[in-house]
Amino acid sequence: MSTLAEVEAVVTQFSLPELAELEQFVRQMRLVRMKGDGPSALDLPRLDLGRMLAPLGTREQWQEELREGRM
Repeated sequence: MSTLAEVEAVVTQFSLPELAELEQFVRQMRLVRMKGDGPSALDLPRLDLGRMLAPLGTREQWQEELREGRM
């Protein structure tokens, strides 16, 4: 079973207790997947964004920097 159509075809043959068990399994797997034990973005080293965070200034200043190639 690798396609949604194949899964849907098989699921229609399940009894109510089997469907309930399948739903429990899917919910547990979602929780495990959401919990995850992988690295977090908080574990990454800090980035220096430097000038990116500088205020843009007025529209004229911004356009002048673009024309002069300073951005």
